[in-house]
Amino acid sequence: MAGSIQNSVILAKIEVTSGTDSAPTNTADAVAIRVTNLSAKIEEKFAERDVITGGFSAPDKLPYTRRGTISFSCEMQASGTLGTAPQWGDLLQACGFSETVTATARVDYLPASTALKTLTIWAYINNRLEKFTFCAGTVKVSMSVGKVPSLDFTFTGLVTSSAASGLVTPTLTAWIRAEAVGPAFTTPLSIGPVTYSAGALAGGTQYAFKSLEIDMANDVQDIELVQVESVGIYGRNPSAQITADLGGTAHAAFKADMHAGTTRAFGLVHGSVGGRKVGVYAPVGVITSVDDQQDGPVMIDKLGFTLRPAANNDEFRIFCI
Repeated sequence: MAGSIQNSVILAKIEVTSGTDSAPTNTADAVAIRVTNLSAKIEEKFAERDVITGGFSAPDKLPYTRRGTISFSCEMQASGTLGTAPQWGDLLQACGFSETVTATARVDYLPASTALKTLTIWAYINNRLEKFTFCAGTVKVSMSVGKVPSLDFTFTGLVTSSAASGLVTPTLTAWIRAEAVGPAFTTPLSIGPVTYSAGALAGGTQYAFKSLEIDMANDVQDIELVQVESVGIYGRNPSAQITADLGGTAHAAFKADMHAGTTRAFGLVHGSVGGRKVGVYAPVGVITSVDDQQDGPVMIDKLGFTLRPAANNDEFRIFCI
């Protein structure tokens, strides 16, 4: 009998040793996934055996390994308690981020280049359980007016098993109900000489924005060797797209900055009360495009950025306050 997408559960847990199943449980490691882009796929890899048979025929295919691709989204919402990591913290760490917890104050996530972590993911989907280890991935951040802020993950992992299975009941009480992006819960987007310190943004000019999208574009590679297989992150190319009401003067100024190679920082905070707020910050945005954006009969503005570090491993920050 066909399954329902709503009868799906994702369990994810950081691996102590990459590639060794960390055995996530439905009571401690369940992910509050959204219906959007939920997928767990196993790709078999083949060597081609092109033997002539004396007539027309397709080449033979010899299986030699397989990989899993797991995609899902979750709401970007702080934990509800200052200085306590959100439930999606493990997922972000497996996408090349470091986690720094400041007790009773905040949690900061920054890109990392070393000491990267991996996940074990168990996917209960379409009446089966598929298990993956050595999972590393990339993430997109999406914040749009009238929608829930979202973290969109895509992981690649080694496949350990695939079998028919009944569903488990996830415990999701630690996942805090998110607030929609809008004037009641979200600050305007600050762009310009914006600075970040200890969970607070300062400086820049505030603009009414419609959407902000960040793509970390991690370079995830799966390494195929005899007896040794692994998945890892080997680089990143983060970028941002912003749609906002800039006005003619600012639009022209951004074009002048783009032509001059002048960079801009940006950031915002979303959430109504302490412990439930999440912010994003980029210190060095290289402007790559300045365009008009048509929204029905309304014309607003669209900016594109490549994100560069100000020091090292700080080109994009997510912070929970």
